[in-house]
Amino acid sequence: MNILISICESFLTPAKVMLYSLSRFHYDIDVYLLFGSLTKEEIGDLEFFLINKCNARLHPVCALGFFSNVPLSSRYKKPELYYRLLAPYLLPPELDRALYLDADVIINGSLEEFYNQNFEGSYAAAVKDRFDGFDKVVTHKTKLGLDKEDVYFNSGVMLFNLGLFREMIKLEDIMALIEEKREVLRYFDQDVLNCLLKEHKKLCGSEYNTQTYPFDQYSLSDITASAAVIHYTGIPKPWDPEYDGTLDYVYWKNALNAGFADDYLDYWEKKCGQCQSKTNG
Repeated sequence: MNILISICESFLTPAKVMLYSLSRFHYDIDVYLLFGSLTKEEIGDLEFFLINKCNARLHPVCALGFFSNVPLSSRYKKPELYYRLLAPYLLPPELDRALYLDADVIINGSLEEFYNQNFEGSYAAAVKDRFDGFDKVVTHKTKLGLDKEDVYFNSGVMLFNLGLFREMIKLEDIMALIEEKREVLRYFDQDVLNCLLKEHKKLCGSEYNTQTYPFDQYSLSDITASAAVIHYTGIPKPWDPEYDGTLDYVYWKNALNAGFADDYLDYWEKKCGQCQSKTNG
């Protein structure tokens, strides 16, 4: 199984937890890391973790220098956000498919069926964004040049048809689209992918990208019973002390089994400190 990730240093630990959760269900894993700001030591640390905790192989691919002048925001601050767009062009040409996973997901079941699916002529497979159809998203789609009927998908879990994507979409086309849309990009690379794949995407069931925001619409039992992928969309994340949802348990169960006990203790120390401050206030 070819897995694609793109992270900066602040998402290194969540990415390890995500990959550990993946290794609970899959055993022959090649992880392709598109990186820019990670140090040699951080990459070595990730490789050591993958070998010893996940029985997986790491293939670092430097993307430094790409996307040096792209729209970003106070929430999305680094160009690594866009690196998944480089997968068809920077990954080995012999790979026919790669599964991109955000660092803020937990694998909760087998992905074999999703990974081995027939693309049916599509350039990628993904899951509809759970806010597609909301007025805010419809307005945003219009700004992007999409139709109201076009399904807006979440790019946190994507299966790339690498060869066909590479054949039909050139890198310079992606760069031109970013420049053309730069004033209206809100979700950046996700917006770009939705524009590129408007008529060339295959939509899959929500179990492969169960988006958990807002949290109060989900129960732990519903998620763990049905979701193959739990995606902690929105902020704060389950490793942030400010997190106020019900599903941090799933993240921390995997984190503890992966060896992050100190992070767990630090998380609860900060969280309890915040609770005490609110009580005193």
